[in-house]
Amino acid sequence: MKLNNFREDDSAVSITIGFILTFSITVIILMTVLSSFYSLMDKAEETVMRDEFEIHGNDIAVRIATIDTMVGTAVDSGSDVGELRYKISLPDKIAGKTYSVEFVNSTRDIVFISEERSGTIVKVPYYAENTVVLSTTIHSPKAEFVIRYDPGAEAIIIS
Repeated sequence: MKLNNFREDDSAVSITIGFILTFSITVIILMTVLSSFYSLMDKAEETVMRDEFEIHGNDIAVRIATIDTMVGTAVDSGSDVGELRYKISLPDKIAGKTYSVEFVNSTRDIVFISEERSGTIVKVPYYAENTVVLSTTIHSPKAEFVIRYDPGAEAIIIS
């Protein structure tokens, strides 16, 4: 049995380099898969937020239209209209994020804006022919809101 000089023996180099290359490639592939997974989860969260905003916006728009129709019908028949109220319950957070709801009288839109995500702005139009909806902004942590018709101001107020 002949002993080789360690400096001249390169038989173990290929195993070490192969292990390092295989390990590095595995880590790079794993990081790529994980980052794409998180990207997909982020987009799914935004989609859920937009869908929820549309659902709640349409519910509010229907209530505004109902109050407007009731006021218009009463005024057309010559009746006096007292105060009308609807309670609205909105979730504190959607997809784990707080949000605000802006009522814009000039464009007749209900605008949902996430506090932490700029890509989730949703505009839902509302219809009010007989009344004016006062422009205002509400924030989700309050959770309980009231849509009311004020006969003195002849306007719908959200608070």
